[in-house]
Amino acid sequence: MSREIPFFELFAQLQLSPELRLKLLGAVIASACIHQDTLSMELAMIVKHPLEPSDLDELNSAIRNGYGLNEVRFRVTLKEEQLSSQRKAAAAPSAPSGGGPSGPVLMGNPIKVKPVEMKTLDLKMGNATVSGKVFSVECVETRRPGMWRLHVEMTDYTSSVAVHKNLTEKEAKGLDGKINPGMWLCVQGKMEPTWDGKDIQLNPYHINVIQHEERQDTAPVKRVELHLHTKMSNMDALTDTKEVIKEAIRWGHPAIAITDHGVAQSFPDAWHAAGDKIKILYGVEGYFVNNLDDRIAVHGDRDFDFDHEFVAFDLETTGLSSGKERITEIGAVRVHNGEITESFNTFVDPEKPIPAKITELTGITDEMVAGAPKEEEAVRKFFEFCGEDVILVAHNANFDTSFLRAVCSRHDMTFPYVYIDTVAMCRSMLTDIKNCKLDTVAKYLKLKPFNHHRACDDAAVLGEIFINLIQRLVDDFKLTDVKQINTALAGGDPKKLPTYHQIILVKNLVGLKNLYKLISFGHLNYFYKRPRTPKSVLNRYREGLIIGSACEAGELFRAITRGEPWEKLLEIASYYDYLEIQPLGNNMFMVRNGSCDIEQLKEYNRTIVKLGEKLKKPVVATGDVHFKDPKDAAGRAILMAGQGFTDADEQAPLYMRTTDEMLKEFDYLGKEKAYEVVVTNTNKIADMIEEIRPIPEGVFPPFIDGAEEQLNSITWARTKEKYGDPLPEIVEK
Repeated sequence: MSREIPFFELFAQLQLSPELRLKLLGAVIASACIHQDTLSMELAMIVKHPLEPSDLDELNSAIRNGYGLNEVRFRVTLKEEQLSSQRKAAAAPSAPSGGGPSGPVLMGNPIKVKPVEMKTLDLKMGNATVSGKVFSVECVETRRPGMWRLHVEMTDYTSSVAVHKNLTEKEAKGLDGKINPGMWLCVQGKMEPTWDGKDIQLNPYHINVIQHEERQDTAPVKRVELHLHTKMSNMDALTDTKEVIKEAIRWGHPAIAITDHGVAQSFPDAWHAAGDKIKILYGVEGYFVNNLDDRIAVHGDRDFDFDHEFVAFDLETTGLSSGKERITEIGAVRVHNGEITESFNTFVDPEKPIPAKITELTGITDEMVAGAPKEEEAVRKFFEFCGEDVILVAHNANFDTSFLRAVCSRHDMTFPYVYIDTVAMCRSMLTDIKNCKLDTVAKYLKLKPFNHHRACDDAAVLGEIFINLIQRLVDDFKLTDVKQINTALAGGDPKKLPTYHQIILVKNLVGLKNLYKLISFGHLNYFYKRPRTPKSVLNRYREGLIIGSACEAGELFRAITRGEPWEKLLEIASYYDYLEIQPLGNNMFMVRNGSCDIEQLKEYNRTIVKLGEKLKKPVVATGDVHFKDPKDAAGRAILMAGQGFTDADEQAPLYMRTTDEMLKEFDYLGKEKAYEVVVTNTNKIADMIEEIRPIPEGVFPPFIDGAEEQLNSITWARTKEKYGDPLPEIVEK
């Protein structure tokens, strides 16, 4: 609406009480908006007399009934309040347009209206004011002599808009060179359709230059970012190496790490951009394979002969998180002397609805578990079936045992069993198998078909698989007891083992050489989908390197989410030189997929802090940077969508954070601990690292005599083969 309309001019026919009519005398409508899709109205009114809630209820009912609306929302301002507000605004200095100090007026007059977000622009708005960054500008003469066309494209990172205006030659010359890509403008004008009617554009009345304020790090002591990905990080990040280093220098950060996934291509750019103004910490986020863990198949210290009793078991659950989800079925078989001698099966009441997708997968419905034993009773019965001295056997045992441990934790029970993971055994022993899923292994071993994803059937076929594997250990490896299994299988093929993220930082020149070796080995010897770093190789070349536990995809974080016992977590954490935690927003996908809630994410980070305190290892807070500014999240969403990620639009806030932003992220740890992990410890790690040149002086690309001439000859010969001789002019050029 372009003017204020008296209330009763717009709503002359309303049936209102005399009392309310008196109160509405002199009232005007400042704005009105009707949403046809929801049949609702938004009404901004300026009144001379205060309205009570009962008055608004009566007015709401009258307008809804009179105009067939579902809802009316009021914004009521008293005339005296409006006048007071206007007087204050007139007395105050003009607000800067677009959030920064105003600059030169390039067209029209100074703009004092607050800009709207570009994503809200439409033709119905009529006039609109926007501010944003220019990314394209063109001012050219049209075919009509004396007529020029100004075309500026701007973005405020919510969307973009084209600013389009026809100018006289004098007006065009007046703007010559004054609008350039990269500058920020505030523009006020009329929304119009483009010439083809397919889009909208802004025809400007006023154009002002504005100063855009970049984010600042104002903390007296700055943090150090120890986990940052650049554009070289395997279609994963948008961070421009030079730009992010320039920002870190501008913020006064003493150092910054480069940790792309398994590669070092950004090192030269980082070195050149840094100069002597900031220390670059060279490193990678590697794909770590634990092929040396002494418990890779057998978990526990007790030893038993192969003629001992084993219980092969399987669980069905309502989901993947042992902390949040519940067991729905337990199936088990007893194995003794190479035979299945007894079975156990029970449904379990999860005390929560079973998700439809789980029912579709397992066939277990809410009706089937109704009246079944609850988790404590069911697990106690299962432990009674097992007895005290058996060894448990499970396929992907960490998953099943994590649910049993969770039940034990909730009901003051203990989990005393040694257990064996048949997935680890299959990876090492069945070297030519496609994958190690339970049904794949059963088919490979030519076992009879079974009802996969029902605990009773899975446990029975697992018992058969385990008997087969034990016989192979006896025949092929000459083993006699459980304790020999880990040593005999020795970790298996690194290309078949799971990978974990791991940060590797270079401490000195020895470490630089070792890092380059690890990168080369990963690509040449251990590449399968990604360059892998086996623990056995890392141990050999660990000198001069600093190893960090990385993100939620790291070995330590994954063990915490699985519910591994404290002793196991200490064992894993002890391998690292420092432990890492990240902002909650980085892992919100775990909340969205139901794996945990926000409080549980905080608890995961608190657990890492406790591990650091126990082991006297520094815990650092990192941003896992994948783009420089928050606005760049949309670009990464496009990158992720192109790779098939269904949640690409739910981008984590993986931007470069200031010190204060990071301190705020971890305030739930307490002020002192937050400062320690954000500032003190990140600087401590940076101080451990020497100033390093990524390409030592005197190192040059190899020169081969005649190579340049030979390459030229091959290129021209191939071109003529394809396009003919003589070459077409365009090809030759």
